[in-house]
Amino acid sequence: MISPVVGVLFLALVLLTSGGTTASGEVDKHEEWRRRIGELRNAGKQEDAIELAEKYREEVREGYGAEHPRYAIALKVLANILQNTDRIKEAESLMREALAIDKRSFGPEHPHVADDLRGLAVTLRNADRAEEAEALLRRSLAIEEKSFGPQHPRLIPTLTELALFLSNKEQIAEARQVFFRILSIRQSIETSKHFCNSEGQQKADSAKKQQVDAHRKLENCRIAYEKTKTFFTLETMDERCKQQKAYADRANSNYRAASATVCPKAARQ
Repeated sequence: MISPVVGVLFLALVLLTSGGTTASGEVDKHEEWRRRIGELRNAGKQEDAIELAEKYREEVREGYGAEHPRYAIALKVLANILQNTDRIKEAESLMREALAIDKRSFGPEHPHVADDLRGLAVTLRNADRAEEAEALLRRSLAIEEKSFGPQHPRLIPTLTELALFLSNKEQIAEARQVFFRILSIRQSIETSKHFCNSEGQQKADSAKKQQVDAHRKLENCRIAYEKTKTFFTLETMDERCKQQKAYADRANSNYRAASATVCPKAARQ
């Protein structure tokens, strides 16, 4: 029976770690496959999701081969569904195959390998193989700490799994330490966001004013030229207007660069 302390930790961790990710750029066909699989799962059509995930795995294998990192991703997609339908042994086999591919592709200390170790640990935990699961979680955490440092947001998923694992084992003291470490990382994220937002916004506002001023001067130049031109055309703008056009283009570039600093990528993760 789970103690009240464990229950509180569990609920707090779930609330802290909930949230989504944002997609960027074009959605390729692989994202489309995974989107369709996710829709089936969300609709409770697990068998249909498994069937589609198996088709996706075969397509990736035919297109990239059985040693490509994309194939490892397809294996993990399928393994995740199988695990949630109590087909634990099959899920474990697929996860281990994906782990082996990523180790060969990226090396044993790569963050992708850390992700795989965490996923396999969850699978083993669901199979009541606690000692193996704990070892994998700690190995995953060690790789991430080496890659990103001890306070990076990338550590949160592994720390969360470790805290839940320790809570379930009634190792409350260590679970609390991990839990408060998660809190510390999240507080540093919020502090970083606040700083980059406030500092970056000032730069962006200043650049915006310069952009508006440059374009106003360019428009005034064009109006003046339009009034005074004789046989020239707007395409043959005099040198003063050409120079002002260059200033306006530069202001556009500066504003785009300043806007990007409002919340840089490192603070959003």
